[in-house]
Amino acid sequence: MDGKYLTGTLWIKMIAGCLLVSTVFYFAAFHQIHYRTYDQIQNTGDGNTGGITDEKVIEQYFRYDGDYIQTIGIMAGTYARKNTGILNITLKNARNEVLIWKGQIDIEQLEDNKPMVLPVQKKLDSGESSYCMEIRSDGCSEDNSVTLYCAMGSSVHQGMLRVNGESTEAELEMGIYGDKINYHGKFYWFYVLILIVAFTIFFYWQRRKEETQREGFLHNICNTLSTYRFMIKQLVSRDFKTKYKRSVLGMFWSFLNPLLTMVVQYVVFSTIFRGDIENYPVYLLSASILFTFFTESVGGGLLAIVGNASLIKKVYVPKYIYPVTKVLSTSVNLVISLVPLLAVILITGERINRAYLLIPYILICLIVFSTGMALILSSLMVFFRDVQFLWGIVSLLWMYATPMFYPESIIPDRFRFVLDFNPMYHYISFFRNIILNYSSPQMSEYVYCTAFSVIICAVGALIFSRTQKKFVLYL
Repeated sequence: MDGKYLTGTLWIKMIAGCLLVSTVFYFAAFHQIHYRTYDQIQNTGDGNTGGITDEKVIEQYFRYDGDYIQTIGIMAGTYARKNTGILNITLKNARNEVLIWKGQIDIEQLEDNKPMVLPVQKKLDSGESSYCMEIRSDGCSEDNSVTLYCAMGSSVHQGMLRVNGESTEAELEMGIYGDKINYHGKFYWFYVLILIVAFTIFFYWQRRKEETQREGFLHNICNTLSTYRFMIKQLVSRDFKTKYKRSVLGMFWSFLNPLLTMVVQYVVFSTIFRGDIENYPVYLLSASILFTFFTESVGGGLLAIVGNASLIKKVYVPKYIYPVTKVLSTSVNLVISLVPLLAVILITGERINRAYLLIPYILICLIVFSTGMALILSSLMVFFRDVQFLWGIVSLLWMYATPMFYPESIIPDRFRFVLDFNPMYHYISFFRNIILNYSSPQMSEYVYCTAFSVIICAVGALIFSRTQKKFVLYL
């Protein structure tokens, strides 16, 4: 039995780390912890309000049972011309007693047949559910006004549209994007406490096994890190340095490569998709960085056992160290490539926000997932050398099945299941949500990302452990 590692000091460090992570997560994802998505959308539009001139008053009464309104999108038409003027919009409760939101929309900025977005960002009174939105124009005549589309005879919002005080059989074609209170959020710290207690019980159970000279999961991890720490560092350093050996620019390629890739893809795809995607350079580069890491780490990992055959035959080292260090060395490139992404974010005017604190989480999930894939493919590669060629085809298909350079909205509904079961889509979507939407994703995305990572890594570890004894026979 090796030395004892599961000391009280280690337990204190782990509990302190758990509390730190829980606090950071609570701060960065506060809204998503306490609310869940509750959208209410009217998609049909077979009529319109006519030109909204200074003499016209539009009143849309509607019912919304959510507890927080993020934005309201109203489909607008410009008559395919450049208009001028201002739309003054107020949102109140149905009795016109409480002002919820007030804002102005510059008509000149509106696009034809595109939604007019109202950035409400307001918590609602839990006792209310009926509201009224009033729209008036300033500086608009028939020649320079806009119109709003409406649905005739349809009442998704259970309301009524009034034009100059006269009721109509229609309602505006609009979407209310908001949230409902997630009551589980009130018990967040109670759940954290339960997690800490459960971990403490597990820790001391593992410590008891260590004291009685029996192998335990935590002991094995600590023992491996302690015994092979130097070798792990050397392998990671070797793989990283080998990549840039005899290169003039050296490590600078870690900065330059993602930028050049983005430029090429931007030139090719921007004319097709740019109009449908806001801030296309960041949209493209954020996906490219993650997917490049995934393909490079897994591609390097699948050759890890075969490529180190001579070393494996001579020296005993836990064989899983080889594919794991391949992924870790590629992770260094991943971290470095975030620097040019940050530069593009700042240049294009995106703002840094507290949700950025969640970026390490999604990167860890991706690294764990890639490790699982590397363990699976490196095991198969020993017995079937065709795996490396098949992986090249699979990774290419995987890339095109992931909305990297095209918007996910173009995917037909009958093929949406492909995205649901595509781990890279969830990782990239999570990453983009932080950068482009300035917020944490919904809690369901955490479940998806964590589940894909844990399951694939567990499957990879199982396959690797069951097959590693036969490696020497095929190397």
